[in-house]
Amino acid sequence: GDLPCGAAVRGEMPPPPKSNQQHPPNCRVFIGNLATEKTTPQELATIFQKYGRLAEQPLLRRSFGFVQFETPESAQAAIRGAQGQQIGGLCIDLTLSDNRPVK
Repeated sequence: GDLPCGAAVRGEMPPPPKSNQQHPPNCRVFIGNLATEKTTPQELATIFQKYGRLAEQPLLRRSFGFVQFETPESAQAAIRGAQGQQIGGLCIDLTLSDNRPVK
């Protein structure tokens, strides 16, 4: 592997189209056992943004939620770092989510 690491190509690629559904794989974290009635998206953003940049506002549904990171590394760091953390009195259960659009 003596090829330079894409140094010559930098700057010529058009940026990827920005759309809500097109996130890279393995960047979305599923938050299970979430006390959504005692939690706000802002609160989740504060907890999770220390692990990496969030691509969008956290999503809350009944008893669970999602956090979308910009990189898979951030998602992994969040799962390692915040697993079992108490939010709203419940210990959250974090797993990597697939990229299906959330209903």
